Amino acid sequence: MAAIRTISALGVVAMTIALFIGFTSGDFSGEGGEILDLIWGRITLIDLYVGVALLSAFVVWRERSPAVSGAWIVAFVVLGHLATALYVLLASLRADSVEELFKPVR
Repeated sequence: MAAIRTISALGVVAMTIALFIGFTSGDFSGEGGEILDLIWGRITLIDLYVGVALLSAFVVWRERSPAVSGAWIVAFVVLGHLATALYVLLASLRADSVEELFKPVR
């Protein structure tokens, strides 16, 4: 569990820093269009949303509250893997074992 917690915490930190730098130094509306003009930009976006769909299905299965699941799904779409890392970190802090981490919250 320590490795999961450490990796997810590092993911939260890394994504927070990356997003901060991106939003303060870049032009998302202009540069985002350029990225989507590239084939690898479109493939990366498809990859991101396949991951969001898979993770969302897991969260809907795992969480008991539709409101909680819905809030996480919105966070995944808006914040990307910052929200993913945060979800894994918080879920791992609530779990006593890896097996419990992958069980529904009931």
